[in-house]
Amino acid sequence: MKLLAEISKDGKAFLRERRTLILLVAAPLIVLLVLAGVFGKETTEKALPVSIGLCDLDASEASSLFVESVSSHSNIIDYSERSSCADVVRSQVSQGRLSAAIIIPKGFQQGITAGESQNVTVFLDNSRVQVSPSLEAFLSAAAQGTGQQISSSFILSVWARLDNASAQLDSLLVDVNASRAKALEIQDRIGETHSSLSAIDFSTLTEQLDAANSTLDGAASELRSAQSNLTLMQGKLAFYDEELDSTEADLLRVREMLQNVSDSISSAGAGTNCSDPIFLAYCASLHSMNGTVASALFEVDSRISKIDGAREDLRNINSTMEEFKLNIGASLSETENVRARISNMYEFASSLEESREESLRTMREINSSAAQLVTKSGELESLIRGSKAQINEITSRDALSVVAPILFSSQNIFSSRTFFDFLLPSLIPLILMFVSLFLASTSLVREKNSMTLERVYVAQVPLWEYALTKIVSYTVVLFPEVLLLLATASVAYGAFPLSDTDMLLFLASALVLLLFAFNALGIVIAAFSESEATAFLASLVIGLPLLFLSGILFPFEFMPAPIMLLGQATPLTPAITAMQSAILYATPNYAVFGTLIIYDMVLAVLAAGALYATKGRG
Repeated sequence: MKLLAEISKDGKAFLRERRTLILLVAAPLIVLLVLAGVFGKETTEKALPVSIGLCDLDASEASSLFVESVSSHSNIIDYSERSSCADVVRSQVSQGRLSAAIIIPKGFQQGITAGESQNVTVFLDNSRVQVSPSLEAFLSAAAQGTGQQISSSFILSVWARLDNASAQLDSLLVDVNASRAKALEIQDRIGETHSSLSAIDFSTLTEQLDAANSTLDGAASELRSAQSNLTLMQGKLAFYDEELDSTEADLLRVREMLQNVSDSISSAGAGTNCSDPIFLAYCASLHSMNGTVASALFEVDSRISKIDGAREDLRNINSTMEEFKLNIGASLSETENVRARISNMYEFASSLEESREESLRTMREINSSAAQLVTKSGELESLIRGSKAQINEITSRDALSVVAPILFSSQNIFSSRTFFDFLLPSLIPLILMFVSLFLASTSLVREKNSMTLERVYVAQVPLWEYALTKIVSYTVVLFPEVLLLLATASVAYGAFPLSDTDMLLFLASALVLLLFAFNALGIVIAAFSESEATAFLASLVIGLPLLFLSGILFPFEFMPAPIMLLGQATPLTPAITAMQSAILYATPNYAVFGTLIIYDMVLAVLAAGALYATKGRG
């Protein structure tokens, strides 16, 4: 067959079909435009805040610190004031109204202060498969960061206590030095005491005890005399009390008489019309007499009160005398005890001389202990200084270096790129895959239905030659689509400079090999399809799994191992790898050309085999 004639025929057929032109030009550009809008956010920008529910049952400083860390990158909706807020936030997540919810338990700060790890419950809407892992990692990082802050505060407080202990060691060091000086002083005093004990005259002590015994006898005699005098005075106080009782009785009788007189005057006044001028002088006289009697009553009451006060004073004096007598009795008893003690002192004085040698020996032992204390205090001083050095070594470290000895610092290699910039190298092969599958399969089905393929059979053209010619023809016809997509990627999105001919040649070559492979696969689909609709659906059935297996939507790292191997073995994957190596990493990977060429050869053979297998049908 003539290749140029077939290319011309296929090109005219594509150009005559408006739907084909739309599929070739408008559809890829619309796809790029829409995806550029959707994924146009820079990867270094913070993600839009997701809604996270909060049920803070502790409302403490520690929980507020954690919530502040989370709220810096998310939208916190606080349900803490609601009753049963834990059930409320769980319900909100299960209904899809929240991406996640945090429940901080009661006693959160108290448990941390007590040294117990606290569990913060997080409910995640894991139906959002792309958001949930990132959100979980973010909340875990927030918890870790808050934990580091709390731990740093705790360690700083420990450091402060260690510094305080170091200061106390300074004080202890002063005390040790003082103790050493005191021990040396004790040694000196023991020497003096030893000399003093040797010079003690025990006869003087005996004479002093005799004098004390004589003095004690005189004091006991004086106490007995005082006790007798107090008894006599108590008798006189009793007599005075009786006199006061008699005087009080007389005054009470006088008061009664005066009260009767006052009542009589009041009765006389009540029976007289004092408003009558005739009785005015009489009423004035009654009023004057009543005042005089009232004054006398007041004077009698005052004297009775003074008698009561005098009686109370007598009682107090009598009580004081009783107390004195008891004290004198106790003192007399104590004199007997003192006399017994003086007797013991006699015995002590007689035994003291016998014990002097024992005391001197004990002093020598104390002197030896004091010398040992001086030695040990030097060792203790060295130990204290060593402890202070260790404390200083510990507290000189940064608290954060203890809590987090390893700090994580990440740097984005592609700092100013958008999500679409990373997606674009994968989109171009994907668009070309679907375009080539749809056009190759539907065009060949159209030729089958127009009996063109029957004429090929009649003309005895080798089917392998026909299949290869159609694959090449479709590839050439779709080549402008390759240039259109590459130009759009370069001019509209700055994927690569058009002036870089080596880059442009590499990308065009990789896409041409991709077109060849999927045009061949489109012929295989067309060979077994009876209508364009069937071919279109079959292309979707094949293209969609290839899309999911290509690593565009789901990274290979998230796939099970067998599925990952299958995805890497599809013809779309090496084309995407080639595009990414050139556009993203500026290091074209020519090794994938070999893989694409192998796919081209295998699929070309499959296309010819499919035509042979379906020859004569329909």
